[in-house]
Amino acid sequence: MYQLTPNLPFARLPIGRDCTAMGKLNIDLGKVLATQGGNHAILVIDDSAIARKTLAKNLEYYGFDVFEAESGIEGLQSYLANKREIAIVILDIVLPDVPGERILAKLQELDPEVKVIVCTESASTEFKQQGQKVAGVLRKPISTDKLLRVLHLALGMSPNTEDDA
Repeated sequence: MYQLTPNLPFARLPIGRDCTAMGKLNIDLGKVLATQGGNHAILVIDDSAIARKTLAKNLEYYGFDVFEAESGIEGLQSYLANKREIAIVILDIVLPDVPGERILAKLQELDPEVKVIVCTESASTEFKQQGQKVAGVLRKPISTDKLLRVLHLALGMSPNTEDDA
């Protein structure tokens, strides 16, 4: 039997609110949004079960409610069903059923204010050239530190660091 280890740094490292490479991001984002009455759920659309579930567990640890979808179509359906709760969509740009760019365009058509963070192995300039606005870009492999920083920026919050406390 083979053991599969995902190529995600946060899947192999112990995760803690104080474990970040640069400064301590000790704010519980999801809970802060919930207390402010804002949307605090994240929809993760990724066909890789390992990547999707690892990302979801990491987000849940930081206080977010998470919806998961393994295809673009399932992601669109989940977004429509849970739109009022979803603060951000994290979209793997390479999906087997429908290209991620088309899912991004459809999400933006359904809700011009939707915040989408794309996961990709390519540069973010591709999205700017296509005229598609994204709230952030996560390049694979995704580290916890990078994930939290992109989420802070997408949510319009500045990260709390150890020096700020």
